[in-house]
Amino acid sequence: MRKQILTIIALCFLVVPALVAQTSTVKQISDTEFRKLVWDYSKSPAVKLQSHLPVIIDFFATWCRPCKELSPSIERLQKEYAGKLIIYRVDVDKDRALAEKMNIPAMPTLIFINTKNQKSETVGLISYDELKQAAIQKLQIKK
Repeated sequence: MRKQILTIIALCFLVVPALVAQTSTVKQISDTEFRKLVWDYSKSPAVKLQSHLPVIIDFFATWCRPCKELSPSIERLQKEYAGKLIIYRVDVDKDRALAEKMNIPAMPTLIFINTKNQKSETVGLISYDELKQAAIQKLQIKK
């Protein structure tokens, strides 16, 4: 019995940090990963979130100065709200078809999808405080 308890505790110390690491960093995804992790638009034109957590998708370009300026705020928000939301990045130059499908007008564009499948977006550079407020309101997450 004691060995089983120690084994369970050891597994928790191994698994929990790995799970937290997955949600505390922003991951760049492709169109294929988008359909698997966020919303498979090829199966349903209506938004149907694949995640149990609300999602922000940052559509950016490597050459885009406002995108570069927004990046630290995106990283900070993901760390602050790890376990409450997931943030992904999509490089519009690598995944043009996805950017077109999502009707991305300019960069940076942030798409917010809450767990009720409601989609909204912001376009352009915003401050960290504006980003945080948008996440709280649009994704309906607690501070």
